[in-house]
Amino acid sequence: MASHGFKNFLLTIRKWIDRLGFDRVLLFVLGAAVLGLLALGMGKGLTGWDDSDARVTFFQIGTGSTGGTYFPMGEALAAVISRPPGSDPCIPGSRCGVPGLVAIAKGSAGSVANARAVADGRLDSALVQANVLADAFHGRGAFEGEEPRQNLRVIANLYIEAVHLVTARGLNIKGVQDLKGLRVSIGSEGSGTRADAIGILKAYGVSLTEIEPMSADASRSAEMILSGNLDAYFLVAGAPARSIEDLAVRGAIDIVPIEGEPADRLRIDRAFYSRFTVPENTYRFVGEVDTIGIGALWITRATTDEDLVHNVTRALFDERNRTTLVTAHANGRNVNVDNAVQGVPILLHPGAELFYFEKGILER
Repeated sequence: MASHGFKNFLLTIRKWIDRLGFDRVLLFVLGAAVLGLLALGMGKGLTGWDDSDARVTFFQIGTGSTGGTYFPMGEALAAVISRPPGSDPCIPGSRCGVPGLVAIAKGSAGSVANARAVADGRLDSALVQANVLADAFHGRGAFEGEEPRQNLRVIANLYIEAVHLVTARGLNIKGVQDLKGLRVSIGSEGSGTRADAIGILKAYGVSLTEIEPMSADASRSAEMILSGNLDAYFLVAGAPARSIEDLAVRGAIDIVPIEGEPADRLRIDRAFYSRFTVPENTYRFVGEVDTIGIGALWITRATTDEDLVHNVTRALFDERNRTTLVTAHANGRNVNVDNAVQGVPILLHPGAELFYFEKGILER
């Protein structure tokens, strides 16, 4: 029979599952924790392991919609930093996470909602666009009139996202200015896509009254394109984005460039924007597209335990975990310690900062 300590662990697992409501959590991570402990509990007489020493820390990662990049990347991050009791040893060719840590990827509305949730303590960490993070920290943009979230801190800059303007094929849309009079999804409430789409439309002289604006996430927007109920949608995501790939293989879409003088002004006014080119054949039947890029950051709170964040950052860049990151999504190969502190608009978390000093990325 399982010991009292193991029963308490199972009760903890049950409480967390009830709390999260199975909302896109990494059940395989939880399952691995339970099965590993069960196996060790049965064989502890042979191994000498005492389940009373099993201390488990849960760590949430807010992501985005399943049709974007944040969700699969969040799943990969959770996989590489998790190392529940009973996990395989850290050896070449395997994953090597933080001892006792069970990370959980949670779907969400996106960057704006994630910044609020982390700052308010409803998430332990999350993925957020660089410009959205800066706005949250200073109480501007989508956070105008709200208390600045100055307790937010950065773990790492992960990769550059592309601003996609996806249009139904055959509409002959050449630029943002051609969206007037059309049905356009500007992203769901609470998403970074929505904040960017509104700013981009304004830069090109297109007001929300001149389009038929709709609020839908990436997956829903793709469905509406296919059903003929939507003409275009914005999506900020690492390329390739899953929902756009599904449309592209059907020959159903074009991706419109976001370039020219308005784009140049945006990059000057908003320092976190950069030039970005989506290479030809990133999406089937779609040529090279010039657009705007923005950093995707992993954030937490200033009060998150320093040792925990230090260990999480070390696991993120552990070479034994790289295969998991690369196979999760094409942007996994762009997660690189040399770029981790570039384009960071606010303070690094002290635990992450210590790791970068140790690696020589930062100098004292």
